[in-house]
Amino acid sequence: MKKLFAIVIIIFAAYSVPSFAQEGDVHSALNALRSNNFQAAVESYSEFIKSNDKYAPAFYGRGLAYYKLRDWNAAISNFTKAIELDGKYHQAYNGKGLALVELGQYDDAISAFTKAIEIASNNPTYYYSRANAKYFSSQDNAAIDDYSRAIELDPSFGLAYYGRGIANQMSGNKLQAVRDLEQYISINGNKDNLQAEAERLIKDLERD
Repeated sequence: MKKLFAIVIIIFAAYSVPSFAQEGDVHSALNALRSNNFQAAVESYSEFIKSNDKYAPAFYGRGLAYYKLRDWNAAISNFTKAIELDGKYHQAYNGKGLALVELGQYDDAISAFTKAIEIASNNPTYYYSRANAKYFSSQDNAAIDDYSRAIELDPSFGLAYYGRGIANQMSGNKLQAVRDLEQYISINGNKDNLQAEAERLIKDLERD
């Protein structure tokens, strides 16, 4: 598996926290999720689900909490249940894909991201997610296409430039790799703690 750059999990748009009627256990779960108290979120969602087992956002929320607890299999199980209850739940497909990436199941992750894209085709983070999975499965040119689509949809998407720069490096397009990495630095600076690595890569590419 390639490990030339860090996949930064920016997805979930501040967790894409589901909205509920603000009452009882689900209110507690939502507050716990927003305050990063993920174990408490799991417990509150679980209590809510006991009497609301057909409510897809509750399973999605619990999936998010499990994901943040790094329990990838439990996250996948909950995202899958949310999808079973609501086949158009693109956030759940994306969450499932991210958990599958963590398990190294890249083909299944790509399928999940593709489904999210089919439902919400203008969401740049889904293309970025799929690009990462393609990159890690050595599909560099296909990854470049997805990074490029993410950039088309959001020209300020710094991490997509970073990912495309690495993929371009791997595919031998050094000039474009330098341009992408420079654009990444221009947009994101060091907010992802990747500026030093990007600068090092630029120097290496320019030296070759």
